[in-house]
Amino acid sequence: MISILRQIPQGNWELILLLFLILISVFLYNRDAKRFAFFYRSFYTKQFEITYGRHLKVSHYFIVLLSLQSILFLSFIISAHLKYCSKFIDYSKLFLLSFMGILAYLIAKWTVLYGVSIVFKKERLYHLLCVKSTKLVNLYLAPIFVCCLFLYLKYGFTPQILSSLISLLLFILIFIKISTYTYIRKATSMSVFYIILYLCIFEIVPLLWVLIGLDC
Repeated sequence: MISILRQIPQGNWELILLLFLILISVFLYNRDAKRFAFFYRSFYTKQFEITYGRHLKVSHYFIVLLSLQSILFLSFIISAHLKYCSKFIDYSKLFLLSFMGILAYLIAKWTVLYGVSIVFKKERLYHLLCVKSTKLVNLYLAPIFVCCLFLYLKYGFTPQILSSLISLLLFILIFIKISTYTYIRKATSMSVFYIILYLCIFEIVPLLWVLIGLDC
């Protein structure tokens, strides 16, 4: 990645955003400490799946707030990187553009998948894919968020730190995709052809667009 080195000050709004992200976790813990603890123990136990997995929906406030936290966090990382390497003179709108871009992609992706699931009568497959994917993304991004919070407050975001973070995030997202489709394959015996087709249309192509866009 080609970086244009320039000093970017830490703005008050960025600190407010990080505080808001922390408050989301605090709210979820105070609202239901057991659910919160079980969710983050999913790295090594199945307590969350056993207790809440059967009736879990992406529309539940717990998943919605975790997803909001993840989207805001990713938008923050992407906009911070673009502040260094993009050709924008006014970088005050980069966070909003990053947030809207991620949100638009997710809405378009899941809307199209929902429509396809109705046409081919695969609503159960859609539900499994949506819940599993959302859960893993929120779960694996949480420790990265904690590390980023420490790095930002102590050292700030340098181009080297941001490049490492983006590479790590891409690796984690690829791992999540592989884990999700391995689970879906076992749960539904879905044809490998459909998995490859889905990956090409909804995962690989958007990922390539992101990589091209970030290589400023």
